[in-house]
Amino acid sequence: MARYFMPQPGDSFLKNIITWAKTGKRFRPSFPRAVQFQTLSVCNAKCIFCPHCQSPEAIPHGRMEDALINKIIAECGRHMVGRVSPYLTNEPLLDKRMPAILKAIKKAARFPVKTKINTNAALLTDAMGKQLINAGLDQLWISVNGYSPETYRASMGLDFDQTMTNIETFLNNKKLLGRKRPKVVITTLKTRLVEPEMEKAKAYWAARDVKFSIHHLDNRAGEEVTSGIRPVNSENSLKRTCDLFLKQAYIVENGDMILCCHDWRQSVVVGNVAKTSIAEVWNSKYFKGLIYEYYAEKFDNIEICRNCC
Repeated sequence: MARYFMPQPGDSFLKNIITWAKTGKRFRPSFPRAVQFQTLSVCNAKCIFCPHCQSPEAIPHGRMEDALINKIIAECGRHMVGRVSPYLTNEPLLDKRMPAILKAIKKAARFPVKTKINTNAALLTDAMGKQLINAGLDQLWISVNGYSPETYRASMGLDFDQTMTNIETFLNNKKLLGRKRPKVVITTLKTRLVEPEMEKAKAYWAARDVKFSIHHLDNRAGEEVTSGIRPVNSENSLKRTCDLFLKQAYIVENGDMILCCHDWRQSVVVGNVAKTSIAEVWNSKYFKGLIYEYYAEKFDNIEICRNCC
């Protein structure tokens, strides 16, 4: 997705266009370019790099009501949203409604829209996989963090053989059905545990003609959970030019829009779309004020940003 900048109060549309032309960065739109909403708060994995999974009692839990799902889908359908993703910090395939939700997103869209989910694939059964394909899912990102049963279980707390079987079955079903979508991307976080298996992983997915993406470990908005698993001689710098809140909206199961996808504690709520709308929250003075504070490096109201790297 493109890079974005935050217009200053009073900036004209023409000035924003000129800045876009000069910098290559787009100005914050009046509606998010991507919307992620979490329909169910739980996850079946116990990833060593994920505080959400290690401390689930630290956040509220619930299931998004059908009426709110439909409201979000309908509002996204009226706007030129580039991507709609019905997941956030959870495992989306735990929600049996997922194929129907993905199908509804496509049906409601007045403009072309991509759908995407991230999964650990432990629940990507033969039946679920076929439903996702038939629902018109565009992108399926699968998180695989370990390429031996021992490393995988230590990293994610799941069964390696079952997950790999699920992925192979899904890839085979795509071929049998003659479908190009969803595009499958395998993602692996470079941790101290998985680092020795990276070359094996590259060869494995290359042999299957599947895109493989290595992601660098971040600290989940300042959490210490990643400190002991970071690769040796690997350091991240503080994020001070983040633009996620300039282009993406993140909604949890009760309708709260949170500032950032890394805010697993839901500590910074910018509004509630069940009570108003995505557009109203997105364009609120409160939300914009927090963004100005971020770029001014004032973190009293956005503590999660202070140590994020």
